[in-house]
Amino acid sequence: MNKNKPVGIVLIAIYSALSGLLIFGLGALMMFASAIPDMPIWITLLGVIFMALGVFLLAAMYGLWSIQTWGLKASKWLYVISIPLGLISIFPIYPDSEMTTANTILQLLGICLAAFIIYYLSKPSVVALYQD
Repeated sequence: MNKNKPVGIVLIAIYSALSGLLIFGLGALMMFASAIPDMPIWITLLGVIFMALGVFLLAAMYGLWSIQTWGLKASKWLYVISIPLGLISIFPIYPDSEMTTANTILQLLGICLAAFIIYYLSKPSVVALYQD
């Protein structure tokens, strides 16, 4: 089935792919860092979570790109989940971390982008594209 992809879907797929690769790479670096002696266990746990999130983003991107219903649903859920995670990340939750203006702005931009992506993916014309 060959359906034309709206520009919004293409941009969301590219953003999801880049985000997935970046997050997966960050998780892999954290896993390598966790091998250093006396490294706290939360580095390992966060690395595993980041790697899994990166894989899920890449899978959702594939589903969006190939116009599959599960890709639309997975993308919506991943971006819904990213909003509270972004809110939590504004505050210093990691040991020895502090609240910064740059992090707050970055997290708020990410939250706004996630909300816009959810809004776009919920539009009737986009939902109709993914119907079987």
